[in-house]
Amino acid sequence: MIHIKVLKTNDLLSLGEYHFNLPRVYIGRSIHNNLIIEDDSIEKEIGVLKSISHYLVFETRNSYKVNSKAVEGIVRLEKGDILECKGLQIQILEFQKSEESDFQDYYKYLEKIKVDDPAKFEFIQSLEEHYITLTGKYDDDFLEK
Repeated sequence: MIHIKVLKTNDLLSLGEYHFNLPRVYIGRSIHNNLIIEDDSIEKEIGVLKSISHYLVFETRNSYKVNSKAVEGIVRLEKGDILECKGLQIQILEFQKSEESDFQDYYKYLEKIKVDDPAKFEFIQSLEEHYITLTGKYDDDFLEK
């Protein structure tokens, strides 16, 4: 679970609080992201918030700031931190500490087929999106059903 608040963006309709029952939240302009920012000045995929073990981290290829300080690489985020990237400002309100192994194998598989078999990757992504749209939630054992 990741609970965030979009504080600043050119897409005024995206301002506000978001509660994701997901271990990872993909952010960007593409409809394949969990947090979609409709702003042509940003990339299709800005980055991803990941709940890994007892930490929340942000991964991106872009430069970014945490609490107004420029940072490089992957930084652990805390409750209350403000993340700034590409004109987007997000506050971390809360996140659930998770076990990395619960999700790591599945995401490694997705990352592998994204390169090896893009059609399969797109199909799985569309199934997940459809499931989330229908149920309004992400179920950790989605693949077992």
